[in-house]
Amino acid sequence: MLAEAGLVVSAPVTVRGWLRGAVFHYGRLLGNGNRGLPVVRATLAATPEERVLDLGCGCGGFSQAVPGDYLGIDPDPDYIAFARWRFGSPRRRFATLRLEDLDPREPFDKAIMVNCLHHLSDAQADGVLARLATLVRRRLVVVDLDPDRSNRFQSFLLAHDRGRFVRSPRRQRALLESRFRVLGQSGFTDVTGTAVQVVFTCEPRG
Repeated sequence: MLAEAGLVVSAPVTVRGWLRGAVFHYGRLLGNGNRGLPVVRATLAATPEERVLDLGCGCGGFSQAVPGDYLGIDPDPDYIAFARWRFGSPRRRFATLRLEDLDPREPFDKAIMVNCLHHLSDAQADGVLARLATLVRRRLVVVDLDPDRSNRFQSFLLAHDRGRFVRSPRRQRALLESRFRVLGQSGFTDVTGTAVQVVFTCEPRG
């Protein structure tokens, strides 16, 4: 349906794109491990009948947490190309779409937003969350960095992260609560101990 509507931007697999995506995907697995996947799968609790949006999907690893229809969107065409090659299937689709391109008349049951929040200013984050509130019917799972529980080494890595808006869990929760109800908050540390993550379970206010 997205292709027929002209919304899917072609991202053919090229050697450069594949290599860049592979380096990012497998480098992250090596550096952080894969503990986030079972956490997201359990928190999202998606069923095969539910349709899930993954905002900022990167190379698509969290598509494995979704047993039903999945759409991953990301602005990076190389990551999308790799995601299609590695994880794509008739029920797992990836596109270089903008969030505002999605039609609120075709909502998602649930959505994932993993390590995106710290790349957005407060104004940008509020705009994204406001848009998600029109698209998500049941649950939003947000995972992001937790500076409050980070040790000295982890804090050093946070200081050199590409994201310029690393926030405390309290500030993250305040942003989320402006658009969603926060039902739960938990956390985990990556397998290699390089990062501490906070997990929020949210639902629309409507």
